[in-house]
Order: sequence, then structure tokens, then C-alpha cells
Amino acid sequence: MLSWLLYKTTAFRRVRARCRGMPVRLLIADTFATQLVGLMYRSGLGKGEGMLFVFGRESRWGIWMQNMKFPIDIIWLDKDWVVVGIKRNARPARSFLDVSVYRPRRAARYVLEFAAGFASRNRIRIGDAVQVRYNLR
Repeated sequence: MLSWLLYKTTAFRRVRARCRGMPVRLLIADTFATQLVGLMYRSGLGKGEGMLFVFGRESRWGIWMQNMKFPIDIIWLDKDWVVVGIKRNARPARSFLDVSVYRPRRAARYVLEFAAGFASRNRIRIGDAVQVRYNLR
């Protein structure tokens, strides 16, 4: 219930960006509330839409799929925007008791989430330097 209230009351900044040269539109999750809500309760993402989690430091940030309605690709990036982990086709939790958490093997500072298939279509691999350029103004 609390997550639903947060979803209904939390506003995300939206930015235009480029990911590996491809234009994308990103929701920015850089506060506790936006990171907690993430993509919960959404029915999907449009083509070229995603979410960028911006953390204050590097760590093995975990992503869970509670209250998700569609599968996603999760891409972890270090402070230099180098891919340190990828989870393709992460599935929504099957029940409230399903508390699977996905983590990268190495520390990351940023996390990108796109609809499942994005990482494969764009040939994103661990070790790639993924340039994500955006203007927060």
C-alpha cells in the first residue's frame, strides 16, 4: 500500500539522453523516493524509454522486481559509465513473497533499466563504455 501511495505522489524528472549514440528518454531516479518506486506499477515503457538510477557512491546496488508488470533489462555502470553488470529479461515478482534481488558482481554508481531486449538489440556487453549524456535542466 505504501509503495502505491509513493507511486501516485512521486514525480520523476524526464530527460532526453543518448545511450551508445541512440536517442533515449530517461526518467531520473536520484532520490530515495524515486529509487524506491522505480518502474513499479507501470504497464510498460515506450520505445527508447528507460530509467536512470543515480546513486551517490559505488556499491553493488540491488534491484528487485516487486510490483512490476513487465520484464526489463538492468544495466549496472561504474562511476566511469563502464558496464559492470547486465541482467537481461528480469521478470516481475510472481508474488509478494518473491523477494529476488539482482546485483552486479562489481560495484556500480548508475543503473539503467529498459524494456527487456534493449541490451541485446543494442549489443551492450560487460566492459563497454556506455556514454549516457543528459542535461538535467
